[in-house]
Amino acid sequence: MSTSILSVTTPPGQPINQNLISITNLNSQIEFDYNSSSLKPLAPLVQVSFSPEGNLQVSAVVFVASSETPNLSAVNQESVISDSGETQLDFFIIYDAPEQSYQTFNAYRVDFVVENPPSDLVQIETFLWDSDPVTSRGTVTGVQGK
Repeated sequence: MSTSILSVTTPPGQPINQNLISITNLNSQIEFDYNSSSLKPLAPLVQVSFSPEGNLQVSAVVFVASSETPNLSAVNQESVISDSGETQLDFFIIYDAPEQSYQTFNAYRVDFVVENPPSDLVQIETFLWDSDPVTSRGTVTGVQGK
């Protein structure tokens, strides 16, 4: 009898237009004194607001191991219903890094715009998505009305 494990290496959702995404190296590091054996990345810090035109503006600070040159390649978006039954958008900031534990991380800001978001949007969840979903991590952020 043969058993295979299903591996998901592509994040859900549809890519956000690259013209609506900006990535900035913040030239900052965060370092932890204790060696962690965890392979999970640090959760992103996320701020969300609406533009005067009603577009959703998302700024996320993500932390990538300092030993790596980040390949922050894209952001995917997926519309879902939250666990509490409310409208939610999920965002997947896609990067590639080896599965190793680290103590020192470089900070990058990823800004993106979502045109015509759902009018009943309550929250977003933003993930730093490695090619292996075991090493991806998300942050839930509430959305204030337009």
